[in-house]
Amino acid sequence: MPIVLPPPPARRLTPADAGAIATRARKLLRRGLLTHHQHILLDTLLWSCRSPSTGAIVVSYSALQRLANMARATVSGGLRALERLHLLSTIRRRVRLSWANGGHASRQATNAYVLHPPPAGTEFSTQPVYQKLEIIQIRQHDSAAADAARAALAAIRERRRAAVEARLLGKSAPRPLKTMHAKLS
Repeated sequence: MPIVLPPPPARRLTPADAGAIATRARKLLRRGLLTHHQHILLDTLLWSCRSPSTGAIVVSYSALQRLANMARATVSGGLRALERLHLLSTIRRRVRLSWANGGHASRQATNAYVLHPPPAGTEFSTQPVYQKLEIIQIRQHDSAAADAARAALAAIRERRRAAVEARLLGKSAPRPLKTMHAKLS
């Protein structure tokens, strides 16, 4: 007679929660706190192994190996790393067998996993974060002095541009426009 285990206690993840978990994983990957293999493993658990109706994840190591295309040691280490980062929790399940003559045996059943969405209000959540807005007013300075400074900066930029063009064209110094027009006519 087959033994039917009860489903693991799981919280149904909303699409927003699943998206927040995926966003958090991408940010941890960019920061170097998550490896590429661990990110693939989390994506596999999130999108391929999770039951959409209950949110429960009951999957064997063999199935994870096949789905994520990884070695058993990589899956094992990745799950430990994901637990360390508080992205998921592992529920170890055991089956106790009783024999007619009074003997008992205990076997490991397939582990169950619970994904943890980031708390609301953190940088990883999809919930809007409302921050206090502070407006700083800056006083305008004298416009004549600002115009003179802009003109001086424009003259410096023009001299630098002319010098760079001269170097690129192999000339020693740029010619004034009047002499160029005089030569052409």
